[in-house]
Formats: sequence, structure tokens, C-alpha cells
Amino acid sequence: MSAAEGFEEFVTVVESGSVTGAADRLGLPRPTLSRRLARLEQRLGVRLLHRTTRRLKLTPHGERLYPKASRVVQVAREAQAEVQRLDGVPRGSLRVSVPDGLPSHVFAGWMSEFVRRYPEVSLEIVATAVHVDLVADGFDVALRGGEVEDPSLVRRSIGHGVRIAVASAAYLQRYGTPASLEDLASHRCIVGFHAGTTPEVRWPLITGATVPVTAFMATNDMYLRLALAKRDLGIVMVIDSVAAADLATGELVRVLPGVLGRREMLSLVYVDRTFLEPKVRAFIEFVSERINEVLVARKAGSDGR
Repeated sequence: MSAAEGFEEFVTVVESGSVTGAADRLGLPRPTLSRRLARLEQRLGVRLLHRTTRRLKLTPHGERLYPKASRVVQVAREAQAEVQRLDGVPRGSLRVSVPDGLPSHVFAGWMSEFVRRYPEVSLEIVATAVHVDLVADGFDVALRGGEVEDPSLVRRSIGHGVRIAVASAAYLQRYGTPASLEDLASHRCIVGFHAGTTPEVRWPLITGATVPVTAFMATNDMYLRLALAKRDLGIVMVIDSVAAADLATGELVRVLPGVLGRREMLSLVYVDRTFLEPKVRAFIEFVSERINEVLVARKAGSDGR
């Protein structure tokens, strides 16, 4: 029996925060994983984890074992990845987080092309407005808009959009068009969520500063915010490309243009590892190429006008 047997299961449970989450990441039935943890504890003669229906906590023995076991598991994972990279072929399961406001018809086309190009890669795509914890939640890479606040992540900027404030023409006719930032205090502001988790309390300004806002309503779904604005319910902030068609028809109107808004980067983020697996590198390069094609086409269309 290997001295490290059971270490990967133990480390993955701690990383995932639950036996269920670890079982999903390892592709094991939950009872199987529980039995392996029990065998590890029996072999060591100590309890490593306190498990309840709601939470999981390391015992003092578990706290001492985890950092050492984690290093062993990481070395094994990197060794496996390095060997698999020898032929340079992207393969294996690739877990990706993307914004739920991503245009599905465009992204679906990209992913169809990606899996045709790399048939040995199995994609798992999770759409969410929340900035997921890549390590704890078991993601290989995330497509993310806005700031990347986690210093442990590598960020590759691949494009940008502009956040703008808009409202329906009917709403502005009823409540008046704000002429200054102070006027926002008397308006209905429908806000998004900071990092997808907490309602915004400030909106960005072109100058780089921010202005406080009081939320009339909050949702982390950008397309829902747009729909609410089109139903004359208030002022919202969205990415300019999302509102472009409604601005062109006049159904929506910019609010405080040149004052409210911010340029936001679109980035691919991933964990800083010594060895970047081919499947991750392939996805990063592929999506970067597609985004660049969109930006070039957009610029050409703009120049043509």
C-alpha cells in the first residue's frame, strides 16, 4: 500500500469544501470517496475531518497533514500533466466559467469549432454572473469581465467593452433626464452585482471615480436589467454592445454620456501554475483569436461608416 494512498481524495475534499463537490471533481461516486477517506483515517489512526450535513472542518491532525499532502498531490498532478504534454495534444476534461450574459449564439458557434478542432477535450461550461473561485470550485479557466481582484490568478486581457448608463425614452419623459450626477439621487437605478455577489452601491465614472447610487432594484443578469429598462422601470448600466440595437432605434437613450461609464476589460483568467496544460493553453489561444476577429470586424465596420 502506498504511503500517499488517499491523499488526492483528502486534498480534493478540502479544496472543494465538501465530499460531494470532491466526488464530482474526481468523477467518483460519493460513497466510494467516503470509503477511501475512511480507509486513510483508519490507516493513519486519526480523524482528519469533522463532517456534518452543513459543513466540513479539518481536525488538528487534518490541518497538519493537509499542506504536506497538498504538495505531494500537486507534484503528482504536475508530473502527469507534463508527461501528457509530451505529444502536445490537448486532451481531458476542461471546466470553464463564462459570464451568463455572454451572447449564446456566438459562443455556441465558437465552442462547436473548438471541439471539432480538439476532439479529445471534453468541455464543461458553467455560465454564472459570480466570479467563481477557480481552485475551490475546480475550474481550469474563466472568461471574466471587469476587474480581476485575486492576485493568485493570471490574467490575459483579450478585449474590452464600455459600460454605459441607459434608460427608455418613455422613462426619461416621465421622470426627467438627469443633467448632473446629483440628479441620480431622485431617479430609479437598477443595479448589477459587484463580482456577481453583492448589489452595487456605486457606479463608475469616465474619470475613474465613482458615484453613490441607491438601488431601486438589483439583479446580476445584465439582459434582465436591459429588459427592465425597456419596460420603463429605471436607469441601468450595461455593456454598450448589448444596448446598441435599442440605442439605434431610439427605444433606449444614453444617460449622462461622457460622465457615467467605464471601459471594462474582458479577460481569460487561470491559476498560475508552472505547467500550463495543453487543453488550457489551447482554449486560451482559441478564444483570444475569436475575440480578436470580432474586434477587427467591429473596427472595420466603424471605419466604413
